[in-house]
Amino acid sequence: MPDEPIMTKKINVEPDADEDDVPDWVKDDSPSRSTPYTEEELDLLVEGTVKGIRDTAAWKDLVHRVGKEEARRVLRARLIMMDENAARQPRH
Repeated sequence: MPDEPIMTKKINVEPDADEDDVPDWVKDDSPSRSTPYTEEELDLLVEGTVKGIRDTAAWKDLVHRVGKEEARRVLRARLIMMDENAARQPRH
């Protein structure tokens, strides 16, 4: 039996957006950080992440197993591990 061609869906692509249609946050992307997250930034990242995952089974299971505060510490440690600049300066 010969291979059947893969069906692809045609998508209408609009012409490139006019420069005025591009949001400022796209044009003015700030340069990458070269320092680790500050404690205040980590606090904000933890809070924002918890808001985004608090209804997930994984978060609920972690909180059930270790408690809310320890779950936040685990999340904070994970965020530090994911920070590509974490090794550049020691944390206080």
